[in-house]
Amino acid sequence: MSEDLNKMSADQLLIHLEPEWERRNWCKWLGCSEAELEHAITYVGHDPDNVRRFLRQAR
Repeated sequence: MSEDLNKMSADQLLIHLEPEWERRNWCKWLGCSEAELEHAITYVGHDPDNVRRFLRQAR
């Protein structure tokens, strides 16, 4: 993400489960399974920082 974060829309900074390649990338980046990612998003929403914290606490 070398782009200026101020120029990115808020939607681009959220975790999306579709398309499938994006879900796989998030799982790879966060070091979790798809089921863990879906569970985290259910509880804390689509914000990557919140999901990362949730996954860290769950381990």
